[in-house]
Amino acid sequence: MSKDVDKRVERTRRLLMDSLLELMAEKPYGKISVANVCQHSGVARPTFYLHYHSKDDLLRGYIERMFLQFYAEVEPSLTASPNVDPQIAEIMFRQWSDNARFAKLLVEADVEALMLAEFKLYVGRVMEGYINAHEALIKDRSQVNYVVDFLTGASFMVIVRWIKEDFPIPPQEMGQLYADLVRPGLLQVMLKGRF
Repeated sequence: MSKDVDKRVERTRRLLMDSLLELMAEKPYGKISVANVCQHSGVARPTFYLHYHSKDDLLRGYIERMFLQFYAEVEPSLTASPNVDPQIAEIMFRQWSDNARFAKLLVEADVEALMLAEFKLYVGRVMEGYINAHEALIKDRSQVNYVVDFLTGASFMVIVRWIKEDFPIPPQEMGQLYADLVRPGLLQVMLKGRF
């Protein structure tokens, strides 16, 4: 019985997200209402509110699903070596490339603030995973927040430019470029116990 319920929940959530994405392709995100999503999907409003609080919550759910998938892919690399591998950055760029339709809609819909907030949570989780896996000595936990902000901002701006330019560089090359830019300073700070 619970498997049937889980399938229905997943089907409803997928239907709502697909409807939101289709509507985002037709009109600005700010002009889309929960009523529009419900009408387009054929899902009743009370059912929508069983799953989500708002259309932003629905969009965050999709972003979170992407980030959870990314984390599952990079976790083995995070724990394998203290040297941040370009493979992690490559996975990040490949994921956005694999979700190109969604990525373009996010950039066009001007929901970058919402996306940035979710991305920051995710970068924080990746940093914590790295710190815990390698037992990095942290003198001042408050400084970790600055590192998370730095990585979030740099990563986000590079990803947005790459999306807006229609993914002109393959994910593997972007991963290497990103790692080359970030790795030296970040590793120096982390491995020398600078924070």
